[in-house]
Amino acid sequence: MDSAKQDLNLSTSILPGMVDASPEMHHAKLNLTTKINAILTKYGYDIFDCPIMESTELYAMKSGGELTSRLYSFEEPGGINVSLRPEFTSSVIRFYVSNEAVHKKPVKKQYLGPVFRYSDSNQGLNQRQFTQQGCEIIGDSSIGSDVEILKLGLLALGESGLEKVTIKLGHMGYIRSILEDFDLSEALIGFTLSNLQVLAENESGIVGLAQMASGIGLINPGNNHHDSTNIKAAKTPMSTLGRRTFEQISNRSLRKNSHSFSVEKYSEALGKLSLFLRAFSGDINNVSNNLTAEPIHQDAAEYFKFVIKESANVTDMEVDFIVDCAAQRGFTYYTGIIFDMEHVLDNKSIPLGGGGRYDGLVKLLGGPGEIPATGFAVNVDSILSITTADEQK
Repeated sequence: MDSAKQDLNLSTSILPGMVDASPEMHHAKLNLTTKINAILTKYGYDIFDCPIMESTELYAMKSGGELTSRLYSFEEPGGINVSLRPEFTSSVIRFYVSNEAVHKKPVKKQYLGPVFRYSDSNQGLNQRQFTQQGCEIIGDSSIGSDVEILKLGLLALGESGLEKVTIKLGHMGYIRSILEDFDLSEALIGFTLSNLQVLAENESGIVGLAQMASGIGLINPGNNHHDSTNIKAAKTPMSTLGRRTFEQISNRSLRKNSHSFSVEKYSEALGKLSLFLRAFSGDINNVSNNLTAEPIHQDAAEYFKFVIKESANVTDMEVDFIVDCAAQRGFTYYTGIIFDMEHVLDNKSIPLGGGGRYDGLVKLLGGPGEIPATGFAVNVDSILSITTADEQK
């Protein structure tokens, strides 16, 4: 039970995680969101609005169990299970599938509005309603769209008056590619992606993660494994940014369902992944000193360097870029670049927003096939909590 409930007088107290905005704060929010809207409009993003309430299944399909525990869900009088929106991306993709999936050209949408996510006050997460603003590109798989989304995120923060931000970069495509080389089942890949921190913590992480997988039945604790685990798919050119083609993934998935994975085979995969995670951790200039001769290492280094170079000087803010491929970002539907935008204050990181590539989401939500997509969103209230505090000093 939330500790805040104990002394809450519902007739006179505001609900936990909710905030009354002063006239000054309301004006500051209008000013910032108007500026961000102007930037996104300049880059060709049409404004998109959607219902504040959607089917709970829509959010569950997108994020599985990773977000459902934080949904404000209930059964409406007509018997439909619904939830207050926790984010906009699901609604954007739903609209795209229903109305614009037949289009050949990329679709660009921007959005703005309140979102709702439950959080226990004991966790130190006190925002249950906040304003989210951002955009999505659907139908563009180029590195240029990755750069554009990151640049727009930085431009949005730059309009707030922040002097310094930290950008943490990862790439789920390279990680998945390493695991797919070993023909791991999708369930085992998902398990691994959800526990990257265990693997990255220390050298015993490989043993620990293998024991965890064995304990829940994802791998065979014995020494033998099916010969099919030695099947190797044809290499995909590294220009795909660490991802195999969707056709290759689809063809391989049928074989994966019948595999019996051993601790040894899984540990071998984790060893290769561990090398990658250790190499891609920290300042990009230092990352280059830790690379192996593996082609995927070279390709990833070139990718991160290019994205950072193209995004580094779009605002007057001081921007610290950190590569952190092992960061626990939660949502495993990401398929490419992932980035988190943070403000460090008194050695404490305050999340401001983030984004990334999710090429499989259109198909997952009922679309005609695998369609590339990427986007970002910022938490307007978090940004203003910092800038207004600075102004009051």
